[in-house]
Amino acid sequence: MVRQLTVIAVTALIGLFVASAAYSQARPGELTYRCVGKDGKKYYGSTLPPACIGEPVEQLNTSGMVVRRINPEGDEKERAVKEAEAKKKREDEAGAREAARRNRALLATYTSEQDIDEARSRALADNEKALKDVELRIDAIRKRQASYGKELEFYKGSNKAPARLQDDIRDAEIDLQAQENLLAAKKKDVDTINAKYDLDKQRYLELTGKDAAGRGKALGMDKGVTVTTKPAPAQDERRNELEAQRRAQQDKYELQRLEAERENARRRTEYERRR
Repeated sequence: MVRQLTVIAVTALIGLFVASAAYSQARPGELTYRCVGKDGKKYYGSTLPPACIGEPVEQLNTSGMVVRRINPEGDEKERAVKEAEAKKKREDEAGAREAARRNRALLATYTSEQDIDEARSRALADNEKALKDVELRIDAIRKRQASYGKELEFYKGSNKAPARLQDDIRDAEIDLQAQENLLAAKKKDVDTINAKYDLDKQRYLELTGKDAAGRGKALGMDKGVTVTTKPAPAQDERRNELEAQRRAQQDKYELQRLEAERENARRRTEYERRR
């Protein structure tokens, strides 16, 4: 038993001597790096030993005391967590600023529920007018198709219909498809318009139901304020004009797409004829 204790003590002394010898290789007066490498051995150095790269490292002062512990994996995880938290904070702040901007715009636009209902009625009326215009264009196209059908009957059982008539029939089909798609979109706009003004009314009631401090917070202001300024008639008319222009522009883009499809179809037909 005494012999075993003696062997253990000697082994510990040898280990301490080896560690002290390795530590003494560092230049005096500088911090020393210490780590356990992947091979299980301890490494020391006044600069980070290659075997310590990517491993937990301790920095020792001249007295051999640990003054700092560096864990690359832990530090990277902590950095990633902090970056994620900072990103979420920025996103939350941006969302709050946008919500406050929208709330201010809402209260600057409407002063009562009636204002919202009137704006809804105008938007629905504009959409209804656009829908009627599309229906008129569809009726006109179908009349053209009926005329082409009668003309096509003239050539049935005899000569082949002229290329001009074939092109007109194809163009009418393309026109009709485009206008029917536009009509379907205009019908869907009714639901979109109603949903928008339903949401506006809900937000308006929530904001006007708050006290001054709550309203100010919702508007992104330090102090509560009550917004009661009704937009000038000119501003109201300008807003409606811009909305009508936006819808007209959408119709224009749809017609341009229609014209492009018609031209592509015409070119394909011409190419097939030449073949």
